[in-house]
Amino acid sequence: MFKHMQKTVCALAVLAATATSAMAAESVDVKVIGTITPAACTPALAGGGAIDYGTIKANTLKADDYTVLGDKSVSMSITCEAPTKVSISGVNGRPGTAAGASTPDTANRATVPPVPVYGVSWVVGLGTDGDKNIGGYALYLTSLTTDGTAANCIYNNTDWSADVWNSTAWCALFAPANVGRNLSWGKGASSMPVSFTTATAEVHASAYLNKGSELDLSHDIQLDGLTTIELTYL
Repeated sequence: MFKHMQKTVCALAVLAATATSAMAAESVDVKVIGTITPAACTPALAGGGAIDYGTIKANTLKADDYTVLGDKSVSMSITCEAPTKVSISGVNGRPGTAAGASTPDTANRATVPPVPVYGVSWVVGLGTDGDKNIGGYALYLTSLTTDGTAANCIYNNTDWSADVWNSTAWCALFAPANVGRNLSWGKGASSMPVSFTTATAEVHASAYLNKGSELDLSHDIQLDGLTTIELTYL
């Protein structure tokens, strides 16, 4: 009798150990991953992006006033792989060089020019010659299109309300000294950005030069304005 019970107990112990081992199986995780990215958009400017005022004779500069050079433009296009909403903004590559400005122009802010510049109220600098500021210029867009049809210019001022867009007749790339600005393409009465595969615009520069008496006109002076147009996916 004792031997029979001993065998039974041993058999139960083996069965219990086997069942516990099956329940403690190893495990692995399945990860489902990936990245959603906007369709890539490529901006381009005709002529390498140069707006060239050519040769300006020193004797045409006003000695005691600012000389307005007028308006020149270059074509811009943005091409996307699929319909995409984007905005553009300007970064001033020559901060603090706007001649005669009441406040400094900064990397992404403009200032009020000392002389009217083609109806645009905000300018950035044309670089320096020695310790003298050469002048300034405004940048604005006209002739906006999306996918071959006319579009209207819309903007938001990022320091006020980045989500509020408004239509504007003056499509200025820069805003006042205390305001950042984004531009985009709208349609009809809507003030919201629209999707496109191709957008175009004319980028205009209206420049002015410092007073002749402020510059050393005995040597060549190179106008040196630089603005980087940055594209943001919306």
